[in-house]
Amino acid sequence: MTDDFIKVAQPFVGEEEASAVRDVLLSGEYVSGSKVEAFEKAFAEYVGTEFAVAVSNGTSALYISLETMGVGKGDEVIVPPLTFFATISSVLYLGAIPVFADIDADDFCLSWKSAEEKISPRTKAIIPVHLFGAPAKMDPLKGLAKGKSIPILEDCAQAHGSEYKNKKVGSMGKAGAFSFFATKHMTTGEGGMITTNDPDIADQAKIIRNHGMSGRDGHIRLGFNNRMTEMEAAMGLVQLGKLDGLNQKRIHNSHYILQGVKDLPWVNIPVGKSEIKHTYFWCPLWIKEDNGKKIQKLKEYLTDNGIGFRHRYQEPLYRQPVLKKLGLDYSKIFLPVVEQVAGQVIGLPNHAGLTQRQMDRIVDVVRKFPF
Repeated sequence: MTDDFIKVAQPFVGEEEASAVRDVLLSGEYVSGSKVEAFEKAFAEYVGTEFAVAVSNGTSALYISLETMGVGKGDEVIVPPLTFFATISSVLYLGAIPVFADIDADDFCLSWKSAEEKISPRTKAIIPVHLFGAPAKMDPLKGLAKGKSIPILEDCAQAHGSEYKNKKVGSMGKAGAFSFFATKHMTTGEGGMITTNDPDIADQAKIIRNHGMSGRDGHIRLGFNNRMTEMEAAMGLVQLGKLDGLNQKRIHNSHYILQGVKDLPWVNIPVGKSEIKHTYFWCPLWIKEDNGKKIQKLKEYLTDNGIGFRHRYQEPLYRQPVLKKLGLDYSKIFLPVVEQVAGQVIGLPNHAGLTQRQMDRIVDVVRKFPF
């Protein structure tokens, strides 16, 4: 490994965030105060929804959103199997059943045609994941869901600022769920946000995140402590102001790197449509027809040459061992596109701090890989 190691991702915070957090620390107002309210308002305006509800993390944003939609024991929720486990753990914690549908090869997002095949009388929600910063094809998904009166929950954890037909993700479904984990497009350290145009979803989410309380003493439903702190919200307000600028750098860097390697015979580059704004949480290389050995060699080669990478979602979620422990049998599932993609995608560095020299080095190293 070289001394000049290029990180695959990193948070971008500075004195503005430090000052904002310091002001809150000195104020003595730490929870559910003016900063959270201001962050909620600003984030709703940014996404284009009437309401936003700040919560403790992206997983609670998913879980609470589903609960406000009435998802419960024995219900089915259609999900893609190429994503982080939180997408389905939020379903499982409610006693509901994840129903896996295939993805589209051009964006790695939920296939509306496959989702349509999975709908049953027990389907209570559909969760498209805007994976790697690519927005899912929301028009056909919305048309499908509307015809069946099924709510859509957008999983936006990897797509802050991404757009489909000039509409930001998180504004097109019944609700949207965002994460502000350290390596996301913007961060509050931890933290999450629910976006919606439905006042009942917003009201119920605020109750659930605060121990199911209405007022100071009335517990009107079962809830948890899923509140966002004032310190996180103060940091979020600063980060939100930087989001578009950070995204533009991320997009530029991804385009530069992908353009530099797209002609390699062993690489697939998912082709984005003109109708979308892809914000590239990952800079994805889909490695063609590999049995796993070439991917392992590529990972070792990148490490030896001082280049960080992501290699996640190596198995479809329906193969995770915890599902069998929960009594769910997915052994007969075979989704062809997911089976082609799972484990075959490498994410290259594309963060906003990359220099031109570093991007040129990434391209040069990848091009020289002895595939």
